[in-house]
Amino acid sequence: MEQSVKPSSEENFLYLVMKYKTAVVTLLIIAFSAGAGTFFWMRYQKTQEQEAALQLSRIAPALDQGDIYTAINGKGSIAGLKKIADDYAGKYTGTPSGNMANLLLANAYYSNKKYSKALPIFKAVAIANDDLAAAALAGAGDCLFNTNQFQQASEQYQNAATKAENSALKAQYLTQAANSHRQLKELAKASELYKKIVAEYPGSTGAALSQRALWQISGNL
Repeated sequence: MEQSVKPSSEENFLYLVMKYKTAVVTLLIIAFSAGAGTFFWMRYQKTQEQEAALQLSRIAPALDQGDIYTAINGKGSIAGLKKIADDYAGKYTGTPSGNMANLLLANAYYSNKKYSKALPIFKAVAIANDDLAAAALAGAGDCLFNTNQFQQASEQYQNAATKAENSALKAQYLTQAANSHRQLKELAKASELYKKIVAEYPGSTGAALSQRALWQISGNL
């Protein structure tokens, strides 16, 4: 009789992010490293992660159903993303599931157009994987872009492009940075970035969008 294979924690996290992070197109598999520490601290951290992962799995159906309010705040004995993040997220003491809850919480606020709430959470996300960390930076950029803070948005997008390892993501974030300069009427800066994307990331969606943007602004340079 064949045995079913249980998905790993990394695969579960990747599934959640790919499903709920609009800005993320392609992500690499998350690799978590085991930090140094005493036996008791490691055991405590393992218990904390198990608890956080369990709570995150319980609130996942609310995300599946698009019930953002419940996903954020929980229902009855089921903790929401906000409580999970409060209890288990943190740069130094957070667990992988707790930090993932923080990213999903920011995404939930963003999808509900609560940019002022999403922005500081995106900025506080602490995740070891570079592409996920870049997604958080880009999420902050999205919040700034949607509140007409285009200069700051461009900076966040360029930081995201630098952080990301995946070339398609780099092209995407640089395109968003160029779009921010275009909104500021800084067409020379936008054009420079668009040309860079076309030259360095041929065949990507970002390159196609950049080429189209270059055609659109060519008469105004």
